[in-house]
Amino acid sequence: MDKAFIHKVEQTILKHIEDELFGVSELASEIGFSKSQVWRKLKASTGKTPNEFIKIIRLQEAAKLILKKQHTASKISYLVGFNSPSYFNKCFHDHFGVTPGDYKVEYKNSLLKVQKGQSKNSNSTVLGLETKKTNTIQEKLSRRKKWILPALFGLLIIALAYYFYTDYTNKTTLFKKKSNKKSIAVLPFKDMSQEDTQWFCDGIAENILFKLSQINGLTVISRTSSNTYRKTDKKISRIAKELGVSYIVEGSVTIHDNEVRINTQLINSKDEHIWSKKYTDNFKDIFTIQKNVAEQIVEQLQIDLTLEEKRSLSSFPTENLKAYESFLRARYLADKVTKEDYKQSIELFMHAIELDPNFADAYIELALTYLYNYNIDMNNWNQNLIKSTQLVDKAILINPNLSKAYVARGILSYLNGKTEEVKENFEKALVLNPNEVIAHRDIAVYYTIENSIDLNKSLFHINRAAELDPFSSTINSIKINILLKNKRINEAVELYEKKSSLFSDQIKIRIQNNFVKNKMEILSLEKKDWTESIKYLEEEIKKDSQNAYIYKELGEAYDKVINDDINFLKYSKKAYELDSTDWKNVSPYVFALLDCKKFKEAEKLMNSKNYKNLLNDQQEKVNLFNYYYEKEEYDTALKISNDPLISGTYIFLKAQVLAQKGDIKAVREILNVQMMKNINKAIIFAILEERDSMYYNLDQDKNLIYMIRPFNGLQEFDPYRKEERYKEYLRKNYLPITHWNE
Repeated sequence: MDKAFIHKVEQTILKHIEDELFGVSELASEIGFSKSQVWRKLKASTGKTPNEFIKIIRLQEAAKLILKKQHTASKISYLVGFNSPSYFNKCFHDHFGVTPGDYKVEYKNSLLKVQKGQSKNSNSTVLGLETKKTNTIQEKLSRRKKWILPALFGLLIIALAYYFYTDYTNKTTLFKKKSNKKSIAVLPFKDMSQEDTQWFCDGIAENILFKLSQINGLTVISRTSSNTYRKTDKKISRIAKELGVSYIVEGSVTIHDNEVRINTQLINSKDEHIWSKKYTDNFKDIFTIQKNVAEQIVEQLQIDLTLEEKRSLSSFPTENLKAYESFLRARYLADKVTKEDYKQSIELFMHAIELDPNFADAYIELALTYLYNYNIDMNNWNQNLIKSTQLVDKAILINPNLSKAYVARGILSYLNGKTEEVKENFEKALVLNPNEVIAHRDIAVYYTIENSIDLNKSLFHINRAAELDPFSSTINSIKINILLKNKRINEAVELYEKKSSLFSDQIKIRIQNNFVKNKMEILSLEKKDWTESIKYLEEEIKKDSQNAYIYKELGEAYDKVINDDINFLKYSKKAYELDSTDWKNVSPYVFALLDCKKFKEAEKLMNSKNYKNLLNDQQEKVNLFNYYYEKEEYDTALKISNDPLISGTYIFLKAQVLAQKGDIKAVREILNVQMMKNINKAIIFAILEERDSMYYNLDQDKNLIYMIRPFNGLQEFDPYRKEERYKEYLRKNYLPITHWNE
């Protein structure tokens, strides 16, 4: 018998004794063997299969806990990794020959028999353990004690070493990898009232979900994915499998004459009922009911809470029930994403705040409603940004521990160009709530852009977001894009095929176009030559001559790679002609006309009915700024840059035109206050003829490693094209030396 191997296996199982999902695959992975190797070695050494051996270790640990008399048999079943007390009782009886309840009595009787010498040299079985070589349970346990304490001490040392090592190596990320042993989904609660009170039922379910989501080590599925099962006849086992969770919470709510009746139950992934309870109380006690439900679920899952987590479960968002009702109605309407519902939800959030000025959650939900409904209220976007900022600041002043507040602040930081604060705020949100799916999603996007690019971290966070919200079309489309950026095309294609039913036709087209762009980038990077992008796209047009996206990309490639304004205009115009309903084809066409100094044609396009229907006021202002900037009418351009619609979000435009006007002091003031993209800084320093600063900021543009950047097609760099330093920069970034550089 390979004693060292058996010892290692036993210790590994003991380490994960509470994890019901710990099986052969996990065991093999942790001890560094293949599944087949573990099976062969265990079978040869013990005569047991790995699954049988794991079960025996669990049962032996259960027997020790029973003798200690600290827990009920039901609780012990969960402590040793069984997800059903009834199944645990059966396995225990099969192994020991007695039920868990009778085990202690039989154990004492066996000790008495041993002391009287009645079982000496006996080959009989005592409590299911062979006594041919080990005469009693006591003898076997005492023999194990000789090595169990040193082994546990060794495990403690290993655990501490691992903790400090991982803590040290991950100080820059704040996100140490943790094993989420438990996972749960809260399904929409059914409305059993005579009147329509679904808004209240959804509020109850979401607040229970929110309380659970703040517990570290518990994976809680987002309500977006849980809501998929609002009207379904699928079995719980099927739902649990589709969501990838171990447990499901479901319930119903009845409101009648100011009395609330809530039925809740916790069910495991095998469709076995773990716990259920009915609450009947006055409406004013609704917060206490929600707290009790969350606490009962945590107790059933055998989760040890920190003091802060206990406080979180016991906290109430407001003591004003009228404000709470208005808040729940507002949140219910905000999810519907229609213009009318959007307006009503804002009014109701405001009413909740009027009723309770210290209702921090209402401030945050109102701010997020403004931010997430950009398309509905785009003409008031700048004003809504200001309102959102004020709302978030107020909420954090009231309650600095709201994770969503930092999600909102992270979004605002990005929109205001404060890129360093984006990461800080999203990380803060995740510290407060590890299950904050929007924070995982948005920080994943953050790590793909600008000067913050880190594709490994991006993939980590989008994977976590997809785990928490597996049915989100937005998250899955972002994940596909991030996989493509990581050059993992096969995985991206596989995910697209698996999740295609989630995507609208519009999203499908966008993803397919991303596949084209990604292949173009991979080919160019492999050959270390961005001119390959032009060749590739020209070949793609031969295959699909009606694809406006490919023409748009080809036009931009000509502009960015070889500074060819003529072909930029040719293919941008073709893209617009093929699909004049997509606003993404409009602005490149306008820019191409301006680059070619075709101002009358640009003006005609910008005054067209189609143009005005496609673009919002902010986009129109930006294009109008570029129109006057390219015409070198800088005073008019400066006036437009001060327009409230664009002055906050597009501060770069103001700095750019001030640089052209020679107002160096004003430019410096903007650069000292505002965070700005390196490419934008490089443009400003090019205008100011500050070469070292220009080249420095171009060097800091990390995105050049992954995609074509626009700098080579910009007129601001014309004075530098023949410089050896500029040509060296082109070569380093796989861009060609052309007649412009000679």
